[in-house]
Amino acid sequence: MDNNDIIALLKKYSLGECTPDEEALVETWYINHRTGSLNFSIEELSADLEHINVQLLEHAKRRKARLWPKFVAAAAAIGLILSIGTYFLNYKKLPDQQYAQIQKYDVGPGGNKAVLTLSNGKQIVLTEARKGKLASENEIEIRKTADGKVVYSSDTEAKKINADLEYNTITTPLGGQYKLVLSDGTNVVLDAASSIRYPVSFVGGERRVEITGQVYFEVAHHKLKPFRVIAAGQTVEVLGTHFNINAYNDEPSIITTLLEGRVNVTKEGKSVILKPGQQSVVNGGALNVVEVNTDKAVAWKNGYFRFNDEKIESILRELSRWYGIKVIYKGKVPEEGFSGKISRYKNISQVLKMLEYSGTVRFTLEERKVVVM
Repeated sequence: MDNNDIIALLKKYSLGECTPDEEALVETWYINHRTGSLNFSIEELSADLEHINVQLLEHAKRRKARLWPKFVAAAAAIGLILSIGTYFLNYKKLPDQQYAQIQKYDVGPGGNKAVLTLSNGKQIVLTEARKGKLASENEIEIRKTADGKVVYSSDTEAKKINADLEYNTITTPLGGQYKLVLSDGTNVVLDAASSIRYPVSFVGGERRVEITGQVYFEVAHHKLKPFRVIAAGQTVEVLGTHFNINAYNDEPSIITTLLEGRVNVTKEGKSVILKPGQQSVVNGGALNVVEVNTDKAVAWKNGYFRFNDEKIESILRELSRWYGIKVIYKGKVPEEGFSGKISRYKNISQVLKMLEYSGTVRFTLEERKVVVM
């Protein structure tokens, strides 16, 4: 990409006209620029991007403070140091010595890692397994595809109405994620430190699975067989739809977000029906429904961290699962909310560096431990 391409893309970004892929490209470019891996003339960009400065100043008056909101990448390109609420009031570059320490103990991102446990107890490490046939159970063939997905063949499912249920389980470790296609054609994506227990073939009048952690579903439609997901005592029932469930034990709430179709969420006798763009939040005995931007809920599946006015403790819980690190707090935990988006495929040092731009928090990193100061 030459400078003219960068200029054109930054203009689109500043106007909020980028596609998600273009947004990701700009934000990746911004991070690389901050770490000094791009070589281009700031002065050359300044003239064509001068008008963005005016937009930034107006933007600052209208919106809450954000960690790296729209326009910030463009601002960085022309060397502007802005005051956008409290986050940019005391902006400073991370000292080279401190950043060097973080890089020394840097941690790479997670990847496709999981273990498949068959009904007989045999375990298959999917990361190491070759593509092709993994096993055969209940006349269902289990295969690993070339792109690293586990697929259950549905060719013989109709013949197994009277068969006993045989269950398999896929478990992802810290720093792992995995994709799965169930025997009915339902697509499943597991986030880090998650699991799904499911029948090899769905027999009888329902399709029932159990999960822990965070799992995304694209359920194959079958009007005679409702699909039910059990998570921490909550039941989600659908016929065919796209939704995400976040049910980590260390999170304060069970959150179910509907992207497409319709679901019924039940918890301890209480029940709500969600429409696309809605989210159910189970906290203790309360079951509430809120309107949301679904991009936040499925950002992990699409390869991003996305934070919307999120507390640092919540952010670091997510980072700890994906990077497999331990978090230690020293001193008062910042109360400010952080907002922004960054690729999940960056090293943790780059994510921490972006968070430090707020001026409200500092980190040290040593042997898979992040100390928050």
